[in-house]
Amino acid sequence: ATPRSSARQLVREALERYGLNPDDFGQFALCDVVGRPGGGTATSAGGWQGEHLREVGDWERPLVLQELWKPKAGWSRRFEIRRRQELDRAGDTGDDGDTAGEWGQSPKWRPAGGREGGGDPGAA
Repeated sequence: ATPRSSARQLVREALERYGLNPDDFGQFALCDVVGRPGGGTATSAGGWQGEHLREVGDWERPLVLQELWKPKAGWSRRFEIRRRQELDRAGDTGDDGDTAGEWGQSPKWRPAGGREGGGDPGAA
């Protein structure tokens, strides 16, 4: 990956690297996920738990996004590849996905994993 790599290119490359058909890239999306270690729940103790995710546009440049926007202290971000079908189902939870304010760079932010009330990254 380079700063010039698009999300679409990175998804294709990942599919190919893991032995999947790179022509199926349209079924997958790169997601920008914000979370923190442990996620604050007993079921995820010791692991990283995503709290909010945003589907990255096919032509966005993930490494540029990463450089320009850093999460608050105690939070981290990572990119994950998800099936678009799963993202569509997560969007059907009744949550409007609008978590505006300092986190709301896009109205597509929504709780990770499709669960309601994913938590406020700004909360202490």
